[in-house]
Amino acid sequence: MTVGFFLDKDHEPSAGELLVALGASGPLWERLVRFIADTYQMSGEWSYGGKKYGWNLWYRKGGKSLTSLFPQEGYLVAQVVLGREEGERALALSLGNHVGQMLRDAPLLHDGRWLFIPVTSETDTADVEQLLLVKRRPARKPR
Repeated sequence: MTVGFFLDKDHEPSAGELLVALGASGPLWERLVRFIADTYQMSGEWSYGGKKYGWNLWYRKGGKSLTSLFPQEGYLVAQVVLGREEGERALALSLGNHVGQMLRDAPLLHDGRWLFIPVTSETDTADVEQLLLVKRRPARKPR
């Protein structure tokens, strides 16, 4: 199974293709994109992750990755990698059943817990936002 929907390396998805693929989950995608822009003052860049992952909207600053959003057919997948300490803080959060179970089940590897979260609801979206806040503090708002 692939993580992303758009697998053609030579064709970056257009905004229209993205919305068609996401379907009813389009507002969840938009909510996460807006949350990241407002909270971290960053925008994503399209990146091709290979045949298994396809195209994703990658958020990084100063060489450090925040998250990647992978469009899928009817939903999206949010990749969040939490280091050891971040993972411990995340385990203390009040998360929905779906994301909470994924976090508890994710093995702790040498570089942290790798989560590929299928986002299909508002609860999942709120949980991803909480995980991102654990991963990185919000940017200071310009005065």
